[in-house]
Amino acid sequence: MRRTKILATVGPATDRVDRMGELLRAGADAFRLNLSHGTADQHRATLRRMHQAAQRVGREVALVADVPGPKLRLGEIAAPPIRLTPGQRWTLDLDPAPGDVRRAPVELPTLERAARRGDPVLVGDGSISLTVEAVGPRSIDTRVVGGGSVGSHAGLFLPRAHLRVEVFGPEDREHAALALSEGIDYLALSFVRSARDLTEARAWLDHRPNGRSVGLIAKIERAEALAAIDGIVAASDGIMVARGDLGIEVRLDRLALEQKRLIRTANAAGRFAIVATQMLLSMVQSPRPTRAEATDVANAVLDGADAVMLSEESAIGRYPVEAVRWLSRIATTTEPAFDPRWVREVRARRGRAEPDASVPAAAVQLAEGVGARALVTPTHSGRTARLVAALRPRCPIVALSSDPSVRRRLALVAGVEARAEPEHEELTGLARAAARLVGTLPIPGRGPIVLTAGYPVEGRPTNLITVVDADLGPYGEPLRRGTGRRADRSASLRGPRRAAG
Repeated sequence: MRRTKILATVGPATDRVDRMGELLRAGADAFRLNLSHGTADQHRATLRRMHQAAQRVGREVALVADVPGPKLRLGEIAAPPIRLTPGQRWTLDLDPAPGDVRRAPVELPTLERAARRGDPVLVGDGSISLTVEAVGPRSIDTRVVGGGSVGSHAGLFLPRAHLRVEVFGPEDREHAALALSEGIDYLALSFVRSARDLTEARAWLDHRPNGRSVGLIAKIERAEALAAIDGIVAASDGIMVARGDLGIEVRLDRLALEQKRLIRTANAAGRFAIVATQMLLSMVQSPRPTRAEATDVANAVLDGADAVMLSEESAIGRYPVEAVRWLSRIATTTEPAFDPRWVREVRARRGRAEPDASVPAAAVQLAEGVGARALVTPTHSGRTARLVAALRPRCPIVALSSDPSVRRRLALVAGVEARAEPEHEELTGLARAAARLVGTLPIPGRGPIVLTAGYPVEGRPTNLITVVDADLGPYGEPLRRGTGRRADRSASLRGPRRAAG
């Protein structure tokens, strides 16, 4: 079973229930909706189609709503795209009229204070560069240095400007409120600068209906975030290495190093990490990725990423399903080469300050020692499953939860397969149910199962580990008639016990 998760952005190319179903069958584990594009009614309809697709396929699918954040953008372009050529003059102004090859609108009331003569201006992904020649009360006159095509709402970057704007402002809150009403699982915050941005968003979520069950993803896109990354990671459920805007704020020759550092920081803290932007960009037009793209995906897996993300490839590309299949194929082939020793060593050092991490660590050690077929962990909040997953066991992690929102959120955590918790009254019943459930999953081999639980009553923290034979319960009793095999009872407690997660 593939451990690395796949997050697919839904857009015009895939915004139908049947197309989303194809993405899920090809291997997608989660859907992302970019709220920067489209209307509120369109967003609502897309989120509902995402739920319908997941129900039809019968999968626990995480839904991620990505709010625009305080990104400076151009307004409408009359006949996009327009072509800018080196040497030509181009004006950015506050006139809301659609732009053309002479000028373009910008929604920034303090435009005249945002730049000075000689400052650089970058458009889109940074390939189009301008130089400021004059600044007026309502406009900036620029000259094109590096040309290219520009469309409506392209991003605009003023690297030398210090624009202090709210990360999770009123517009983002409106977007988030709509997404919450349609049952999202994660809110992705754009242009996070510090842990405070996340704590403010968390406080807002906690006071909204169903907000407490929604996780926060910090998109790392600004150089400021790199200096505050430890606090950002601690305040989030996971991070997204958003290499598009980050690659403009950070020197391109340092981008790969920053990606590795960000992923390691998340791994060490027991948070998930998503690598995003241009993973398979050529597949917008081509049915196969380039060799460089395949290598990029493999390196993200080797870096320790929990998930890899498709943007344009699945939103507007010609081959969205093929792109998901290629991500799955590359990740599956690469995963056996990942060495988990460094993250286990780091987690062991941190575990001294996190007592509840000791049981997951022991469970992983036992699973590796007995060659477990799967590690099954009941969980109320998902925390135990995340702590186990942070150690990157070789076997799949089967997380059991009665809460559908917990199961969906775990769809972005590497190596975790979430399932509804079977009914049981005691540990023996849980063991039988776990063995039956694992038997229905496409997990190769016939090894034993390592099971964690809470003891002695439901609701207690996870504090027990036991080995369950594929055919026997934890005390040696047959799980199905006719077996004469005996169980390894060395890691089990005697007598029936009530289980919990």
